[in-house]
Amino acid sequence: MSQNLYIKDFKSLKVWQKATELTSEIYKITKKFPKFETHIIVSQLLRACTSIGANIAEGNTQLYKSREYYHYNLALGSAGETRNFLAIALMNEYITKEEYNVLESRLIEIIKMLYGCIKKLEPEQSNE
Repeated sequence: MSQNLYIKDFKSLKVWQKATELTSEIYKITKKFPKFETHIIVSQLLRACTSIGANIAEGNTQLYKSREYYHYNLALGSAGETRNFLAIALMNEYITKEEYNVLESRLIEIIKMLYGCIKKLEPEQSNE
C-alpha cells in the first residue's frame, strides 16, 4: 500500500465549519427553553442540527463519491428538520423573531452550500 495516502479533512470544509458554528449557537439558545421541552423539541432540534455537520464529515471521509453524495443528501434532510424545529420554537415563543431570522439565514446558507457540494458530485457519481 502506498505511503502517500491522501486523507481528506472535513474540518477544512466551509460548509462543515458553518454547520458546527450553527450547532454551537443552537446549543446556547436551547438552554433557555422550558424544562419540560428538554426531551421533546430540544432533543429533536439538537439531534437534527448536530446531524448536519456529522453527515458532512462522514460523507467527506467516504472513499466512494456515491457515499459522499448520499451523506450530503442526509445533511440536507437534517437541515430541513432543523428549520422545522426552529419554526416550532418560534411559534411557541421559545426564541425571538430576531434569533429565528439569524438562524434561518445561516441554515439557508448551509443548504445552498450543500446543494453546491451535491451538484459538484453528480457528474462524477454516475461513473461509479
